Amino acid sequence: MKKTILFLSVILLGSPLLQAQTADTIQNSGFENWHVPIGIPADHPLPVDWNGIKNSDNAIISSLAPVNWERCDTAHSGKYSLKLFNVSSMGLVATGTMSNGRYHAEMNADDSYVYTDISNPLFNTPFTARPDSLVGWFMCKSVSGDRGNVLAILHTGYARSPVLNGDSSTWVAKASFDLPGSNINKWTRFSVPFKYYSNSNPQYILIILTSGNGKHAIAGSSAKFDDLNVVFNNSTGIKHFQKGALNVFANNNKLHLELKNVMRGVYKIRVLNILGRVQAVTTMKSGENKIIDIFLPSGIYIVQAENSDNILTKKILIH
Repeated sequence: MKKTILFLSVILLGSPLLQAQTADTIQNSGFENWHVPIGIPADHPLPVDWNGIKNSDNAIISSLAPVNWERCDTAHSGKYSLKLFNVSSMGLVATGTMSNGRYHAEMNADDSYVYTDISNPLFNTPFTARPDSLVGWFMCKSVSGDRGNVLAILHTGYARSPVLNGDSSTWVAKASFDLPGSNINKWTRFSVPFKYYSNSNPQYILIILTSGNGKHAIAGSSAKFDDLNVVFNNSTGIKHFQKGALNVFANNNKLHLELKNVMRGVYKIRVLNILGRVQAVTTMKSGENKIIDIFLPSGIYIVQAENSDNILTKKILIH
């Protein structure tokens, strides 16, 4: 929810004077300001400028969804931080999650996603700068096999995560940090660079925080976040351009891959189905040809080749 819209709510919470929204900061990044929007339990306020599953665009799912966050008085700085926790509900595990975008919720978790609602200022954050890194502070309690994540996407126009049909064409840059798969009991700083895919300036920033591994989270994991920020080390940001070509074709249950005219290095290869589920993972070097022996049912698949400075994506139809 945006401070410029919710003037009355902010005053009732005892906030100081309203600040004009700028295009190079994360709003309420220290989680000091909280409020109770319509549909949110009075004893579980939301951080201003942030949203959860209980104010998704699906009123039925929102009413059934459990509370998986709380205002925490253990803070890195200031008075409050944000605590997220995974909770079992109706035979499923609801991942603790919070975003400055909006949640699209379905009973089938594979059909759910988070997106920037460009038509509603309550669910988007304008952002036009090109920072180098995303930083912040966290504590976490991770059940074995589970870990939370911090994801920030700089983009133009509409964007969502997970992407649909591998289409990340509006993404300008991405920063992603996986929390440790262990217990961290003191405030710990993270810093992760933005990986740039184009030289365009973004229009929005979409941030998603989780206390567990997305759709495969385990009950009992939790995480605390505070003091998120972006860092500028130069005026343009670190540029990572797509260079070269990834060629892919299928024949007799085999995928044939070729990296051509790409930056030197070792590339991580991932094959994903239309739902974003990983079907195969391997590595190959620049200039190398590779064959992956794999049976894939008929459908559309996404093949990604990525290293620290370059990312290439190819869509392929298996008949």
